[in-house]
Amino acid sequence: MVSWFRRCALALSLVLAACGDGVLIISFNSGVIVGAPQCSGAGGQFNLRDQGGLQVLVVITSSTHIVVSGGGAGSCNDLFAGDPVEVNGRDSGDHVVATTVTVR
Repeated sequence: MVSWFRRCALALSLVLAACGDGVLIISFNSGVIVGAPQCSGAGGQFNLRDQGGLQVLVVITSSTHIVVSGGGAGSCNDLFAGDPVEVNGRDSGDHVVATTVTVR
């Protein structure tokens, strides 16, 4: 599923680049939160280590939807080191701006 989603995102970015409208790369990552998330106000950030060992910085904004285990709504303060999560968002250089973070 992850591989399929990444292929679709790559295809979409190639189509947009070919049309001259810009590039949009949507990212889907799953892994484990490394260290304590840094939360402030309605946002925050945390490091995510994927199954391959790669770490990526995930940025949480006021429009990020956080879903805690059990399906309820949460916030950055509900995320903890070691939590397995799935992150949907857009690549923004050296980090991912999360649209959805789901705790598994």
